Amino acid sequence: MQNIGVIKTTKFKNNAISLVVPVSLSENITGYNVLAQLMKRGTKNYGSSSEISRYLQDLYGAVFDIALNKVGEKLFVIFYIGFLDNRFTLYKEDLWDKAIAFLNEIIYAPAFIEDDFDEDILAQELENHRMYVESVYDDKGHYSMGRVMEMGLMDSVRHPEYGYIKDLEGLTKDVLIELWEALKKKPAFCYASGNITKEEKVQEKLSTLAILNEGEQEEALKSLGERSYNRAAGEVYETMKVQQGKMSLLYNANASVFQDNYFALVLFNSIFGGGAHSKLFNEVREKHSLAYSIYSTFDKFSGVMTIGAGVDYRNFEKVKNLIDEELQKMRQGIFTDQEVSAARTKIKSSLRSMEDSMFSMSSYLTALRVFGISYTVEDVMKGIDGVTKEEIIAVAGGIEYIAGHYLQGEVQNDND
Repeated sequence: MQNIGVIKTTKFKNNAISLVVPVSLSENITGYNVLAQLMKRGTKNYGSSSEISRYLQDLYGAVFDIALNKVGEKLFVIFYIGFLDNRFTLYKEDLWDKAIAFLNEIIYAPAFIEDDFDEDILAQELENHRMYVESVYDDKGHYSMGRVMEMGLMDSVRHPEYGYIKDLEGLTKDVLIELWEALKKKPAFCYASGNITKEEKVQEKLSTLAILNEGEQEEALKSLGERSYNRAAGEVYETMKVQQGKMSLLYNANASVFQDNYFALVLFNSIFGGGAHSKLFNEVREKHSLAYSIYSTFDKFSGVMTIGAGVDYRNFEKVKNLIDEELQKMRQGIFTDQEVSAARTKIKSSLRSMEDSMFSMSSYLTALRVFGISYTVEDVMKGIDGVTKEEIIAVAGGIEYIAGHYLQGEVQNDND
């Protein structure tokens, strides 16, 4: 099946299944967040989260979760279970079938759809999500970055993965059941990881995950990383009681994983602001001491690039000017072969480090597969090695500034 992949590794005692159901960010993403929490609260055969925990303990301490992750213009609903390989079980029993049956139970027989479901549990999850969103807003760097996304983007990528507090009011049991019904009909993708010697046998087992067969797989999940930007957004200064100013800048990268310049963008970002070896870190933070932290990042699926910095709000203009200067240097090719080499090493090290986490590796490969990208990790490393300085300069020339959000502290007196 095209929507099933296998990662063979003997590094771990566990095997794992990661099942991804992509949801559009234009849908009721607040509702899907609450739905995921409700689905963890019990099923028809395991009536509560406590009963689920006891069952997982019986599977030698299996690990289960439902996570949500924003990837490009999609919200990934991720069902994950990790379980002991039969090399280490007491009687050499194979747990694949039990893990797969458990995921089918979670997806197709959640307790909240039953007539006797305790409505107090729904109320708890609505309140829990409200508190979670409020806690995100309390992280001022996260808040500022969210604001610049809302300002500068005019499509669904502007929405945060956790949704909005205002949408909680309309989340009744009936609405959540409708979302659950819709979830089951969506395309689904799966990766199995672990000590897999008979790949076809494992794929056959995974094909019994009903959602992999019943979802509308013909629905194309294609994107070109093309966004709709609000180029009139400008720059917004907002005042709050903060100890440290926050600076969030939004750019159109004019490059993405769907285009030939993707590998050059990866290298550009690493050199420009992708870590402690980068120009922004060393120029703005180390040399000029104008930022407590500064970094650039990009979403390879959406083509959006951002810069975030913790800055004394009296230095906003100086920092923005330095960022512009460093970007201009990149456009002019003012960076060394040593900087390119250091960036290559850092990127390849990060790719290799994914091998130390079954979840990270499966998440990385599943995201590529969802959007129809056939790269392997080895393909990406070869692509990085093949990038020329001229290609990096060309990518730098395409970086377009869109908007800025500046979160500043309240001035207490004239000497502050």
